[in-house]
Amino acid sequence: MKKLLWGIAALVITSAIINPSTSMAADPIKVILGNARIMESTVAVADFNGDGHKEIVAGDIKGILYVVSWTGSTWSVVWSRQTNLDIEAANPKIHTADNNIRSSPVIADLDNDGHLEIVIGVGGDVHSPNRNERWNGGILVYRYNGSNPWNFSLIQPRSPDGTSGWPQPCKDKVGWPPEKGYSDPDGYWDGVWATPAVGDIDGDGDLEIVYLGIDRFLYAWHHDGRLVNGWPIAIPVDGGLSSPALGDLDLDGLPEIVVGTMSPTDPSQSWKEATLWAVKGDATLVPGFPVRTEQILFSSPALGDIDGDGYLEIVSASGYGTPGRQNLVYAWNHDGTPVPGWPVEAPGASVVMAPPALGDIDNDGEIEIVVGCGNGYQPGSCDKLYAWNPDGTLVNGFPMVLPSRMNSYTSMPYSPVLADIDGDGKVEILMGRLGDWGITVVNPIQGTYDLSSHQTPGGLLASPVVDDIDGDGFLETVIGGIDYNYGNERGAVYIWNEAGSVNPSPPWPMFHHNVRRTGRLPLPPRLEFPSEIFVFHQYNSGKTAETVAILKNRGEGQMDWSIDHTISRLTVTPSSGTVSTQTPLRLTITTEDLMPGWYTLGSLTITASVGRSPVQGSPKTSSLDLFVGDVHRVYLPLITQ
Repeated sequence: MKKLLWGIAALVITSAIINPSTSMAADPIKVILGNARIMESTVAVADFNGDGHKEIVAGDIKGILYVVSWTGSTWSVVWSRQTNLDIEAANPKIHTADNNIRSSPVIADLDNDGHLEIVIGVGGDVHSPNRNERWNGGILVYRYNGSNPWNFSLIQPRSPDGTSGWPQPCKDKVGWPPEKGYSDPDGYWDGVWATPAVGDIDGDGDLEIVYLGIDRFLYAWHHDGRLVNGWPIAIPVDGGLSSPALGDLDLDGLPEIVVGTMSPTDPSQSWKEATLWAVKGDATLVPGFPVRTEQILFSSPALGDIDGDGYLEIVSASGYGTPGRQNLVYAWNHDGTPVPGWPVEAPGASVVMAPPALGDIDNDGEIEIVVGCGNGYQPGSCDKLYAWNPDGTLVNGFPMVLPSRMNSYTSMPYSPVLADIDGDGKVEILMGRLGDWGITVVNPIQGTYDLSSHQTPGGLLASPVVDDIDGDGFLETVIGGIDYNYGNERGAVYIWNEAGSVNPSPPWPMFHHNVRRTGRLPLPPRLEFPSEIFVFHQYNSGKTAETVAILKNRGEGQMDWSIDHTISRLTVTPSSGTVSTQTPLRLTITTEDLMPGWYTLGSLTITASVGRSPVQGSPKTSSLDLFVGDVHRVYLPLITQ
């Protein structure tokens, strides 16, 4: 079944590039990479050399990893590497000229040494009868060494016994021929098409690498290529193509690993149901998991506190299996129970397999769930974009029907991106669609879409990234694809300058949210401030009374805040600002004309927002009471022995 899926993908998309592109309304910056397209791999951006410009990391379907940098006058390829040279050095029995990158690059400083690393998964189609499509699969980690000249190398070469270092291969568990059930080794290490995620899952202070292989194992590696204790975990029956998400489900201070599989609870139900797993860093299951789904899970889960209860919820679309409810979208609580109102069916969709995006798209202060429909091998299988409220009801105006530039390439199997790219204070939805010659930009509040502003001279097969890559304070949109020019197909990266500012940051700027690919929406800023403030002042001890109240941000990121009041004898310092964690507010009250007694002075109103949207807990009203009189101080006795 999977071979059929990807085989059709290659045929359909090859035919898509026959038609010429329409004239572009706004030409992007184009960087030519090589002679192979970028397919299903979302580029990553990060500033490796600290010059204020972020480099672009991309991988193509021939296995070449590229780094694109600003060279002072233009964006250019400054480094590239055929990853097959490194992974096949560990398996000298088999040699092929190239490899295959469908996994998205991950960027992080894994070992806290001040140098960024690139994590990338490689490998071919283990189910292909064509040996030219079967390459050794596994994970490689490249360390940035410097930019004069640009140089990356394996962070630590693999040891002879394979117990540490890089690359680390998948196991050779599945392969060809199909009459043996894809279950016999074929000499090739099985591939990694899912994207890894990195995070400190064991609390040791550095970052671990987690990924799901086609070989039916869920892996966790230390940065030096040693397996984390207790790993890998066998996924029975079948593995999957879902990329894991990392988030602290149980609030114990460490992230858990959440991933969808193609593994059913009952082996006889293969392709009819599957399971979603949540695993702790010590390789034990989170209580309540795995949970059963009605279809296999191609979708990569997204984590976010969608209902405001302080815990992360898990959101995932389904996948592709036997006919039935292949259009389900799920939301689970942190304990594996369904969120009230979920799962939901995407009306009018046959298949929903894309990774969801989470963010406030209608400025109502709530997190919406956004996902497109259609599958990854039939461009015209669906043309609808969906958005749901946290309670499972559809957002007003959704689903939206989105025609394509070429009238057939409408499927949306890739992650939506949510960002205010035009600077109007409203989030746009950016969709890279299967084979379409450009990005579709959707205004969810107005219910409109734009097909003209982000066109490309070749079909796209991945999600974009929205970030400030040139350090000018404004956003850019970046996507990897192909350049189809005079019959020649070349890999390319496209860059558009946008009018939107980096502040506030986009709610969901790329596939799996960030370059660590954790798939987690940061907990939104939440205002916390005392509901009552009592001030005690000793009579005849001065003309003013003072106290300090703490304004807290119980979420992540920054929020802008201000205090309003009509109390004439009160001064608050400061009265406005920006807070990431907490800030002390000094309240000064004039008391020189007050006689002993209690005084109800009035109330203060604290408001906090991100951009133009109020945060949770805002506005907050706090009462202020003052006591003037004989204030006694009580001291605890000191006891010595």
